[in-house]
Amino acid sequence: MSMLVDAHRLSATIFSPVAGVPDVKFTGTAVYRFNHELPGDVLSSLQSFVEDLNRQVLGDGDAKVISASASGDVLRLELESGRRLKIHNAALRIRNHLEGTWGKTYRLGVREVALEGVVVELDREYSVSVKLPYIASISSEGGRTRILLVKLGESEMKKPLLDRLLKLLEDKEARAAWGGKAEHWVMIRRSSERTPSYTEDPNKLLESSGLIKRFSTGQWVYTPTFYALLKPLADLFVEEVVRPLGFREAMFPKMYPLEIGLKTGHLKGTINSMLFATFPRSYDISEFEDVIDYMSITDQVPIEDLAKKLELPNSFLCYAQCEPFYWFFGGEVVSDEGLPVKWFDRSGPSYRWEAGGIYGIERMVEFHRIEVVWMGRTDQAVEIRNQLLEGYRRFMDDVLGLEWRWAWVTPFYLEQSGEVDTGGAEVDINQPGTIDFESWLPYKGDRGDRRSWLEIGNISIHGTKYTKPFRVKHNRGETVWTGCSGFGTQRWLLALLSQRGFDPSNWPNRYREKVAELGVPRPVSEVTYPGSEEGKAALNQLVSLLSNAGLMRD
Repeated sequence: MSMLVDAHRLSATIFSPVAGVPDVKFTGTAVYRFNHELPGDVLSSLQSFVEDLNRQVLGDGDAKVISASASGDVLRLELESGRRLKIHNAALRIRNHLEGTWGKTYRLGVREVALEGVVVELDREYSVSVKLPYIASISSEGGRTRILLVKLGESEMKKPLLDRLLKLLEDKEARAAWGGKAEHWVMIRRSSERTPSYTEDPNKLLESSGLIKRFSTGQWVYTPTFYALLKPLADLFVEEVVRPLGFREAMFPKMYPLEIGLKTGHLKGTINSMLFATFPRSYDISEFEDVIDYMSITDQVPIEDLAKKLELPNSFLCYAQCEPFYWFFGGEVVSDEGLPVKWFDRSGPSYRWEAGGIYGIERMVEFHRIEVVWMGRTDQAVEIRNQLLEGYRRFMDDVLGLEWRWAWVTPFYLEQSGEVDTGGAEVDINQPGTIDFESWLPYKGDRGDRRSWLEIGNISIHGTKYTKPFRVKHNRGETVWTGCSGFGTQRWLLALLSQRGFDPSNWPNRYREKVAELGVPRPVSEVTYPGSEEGKAALNQLVSLLSNAGLMRD
């Protein structure tokens, strides 16, 4: 025996208006399978049952049962809902009600619950192509978008899949409206104009003279001579800016599990520029015998055969460098006594795939930086950032004498998260967001051309972007914010050499003193190295300049 109840008269079409986001309607069928056939009393009372569900169980939301049918051990409910009480939550709420009412009265237990034919309708036509799990089809017509989902079991229903789907669609549409950019750029401060002592491209001289040698795509071997120019600049930054503000040096790993990138959001936002790693499937070297034999005979690596011996990617190489800091405090409860926390790490390289943009030490796959990280209450996070800003200003102006500018950039992820207000014309830097530090590179063109400027570092306040997913709590319920700042050592040196050149007499005093403390070892000079007469001449000129300044060491 089966029974069908039409309850369309009980509900009008439901939409749930939410400011700033599209209206949405969910329709679909909730299917409940019980441990035995439904008794006649249940079948004959479906009409009143539906009315009770709409009034008592779903009454505080925007979900309704439109119709009901039953046959054998299966109950089918046609549902319609809005954004407030989404269809999967409504179906699960009904399941709990059934267990409590029919379970007691008729000893009926719900063995299985599923959602079939779920359709998500939005009052906006999405132009973005979406290919996602759980989606059967997407169509847009007449200013509306219709998404048909595959069957959802109870385990999928208990996950916030529909919430994530809506957020993803809205983010994609907003990103398209954002102009396809990762951030919005507004200049907030700049130095006075300075007359450069040098206008050539330092990258060309560094490579032709042999101070650096290309190792692989976006990677360089830095000779002791070059390192003697790089290390003093990094040390100077730590001494002048970082340590005086109470930051203490830590050491972070440089390969991270994929789950870390999922929590930080990098896998969702910058996966196209990340490098991935994995492990061998076996530690038994005999498993690699065929690969070893092939290499022994051909002196080539059989890439496809080797790939079969490796696990799928399970890690990524250091991308932002600050990720381990958030992981370290994940799940911990902090207190005012332990805040703020101020660390920095300079223990190894970071990796980013720059594709066609790779050039010299300006854009690399492997680069080095000093990563400064901090965590504290909201006021502490802002105060530390402001102290660092003043330190950067003094370092750029008084210590290095660079021509620079700062830009407030609103990262897309922060604008969409609601952590930052972008509606006003004035920039409020005391909120989550990023300030980029840019230096003019005279060899790239006039300072009026934006392409002649290079981002050499940045400083960010994240708000709760990382403390929330890593579940960092305050023992008194205070909001905990984090911040970070990256000092890319190669880019800072490039900025200095681009404006001051290789003649030590044009270098800022503090930098020249730091170079003198370390001393510059004599460069590599062999029969075939550097590889050109032009390079040998450039190297000899560089040696002469450093020697005349008393910086060269044998």
